[in-house]
Amino acid sequence: MLVLSRKIGEVITVGSSVKITVLSFDRGVVRLGIEAPKTIPVHRKEVYDKIIELNKKAAKTDIMTLKTAISKSDLKLKSLKQNQQNNLIFMQKKIKDDNSQNK
Repeated sequence: MLVLSRKIGEVITVGSSVKITVLSFDRGVVRLGIEAPKTIPVHRKEVYDKIIELNKKAAKTDIMTLKTAISKSDLKLKSLKQNQQNNLIFMQKKIKDDNSQNK
């Protein structure tokens, strides 16, 4: 961890695109101004932690939803295959019966 001492108005740069300016210090509270491109998210730690927590919950929910959907589609596919097989057997019997009657 890099530890720096800065006075009000002084700037710290992070890479070439992020600037952190010390704006004020009052009763133990430091106010910082952060300039960063919109492509670089900047959050307070507690906000960032909440975002991560919500993303994990969303990902878990999506996985469970996908598993349920796959399970349902597997059941439908098995049912469809069984219906096709039953139809095939029925048609084969019908053809056989029709051939027997025509003789």
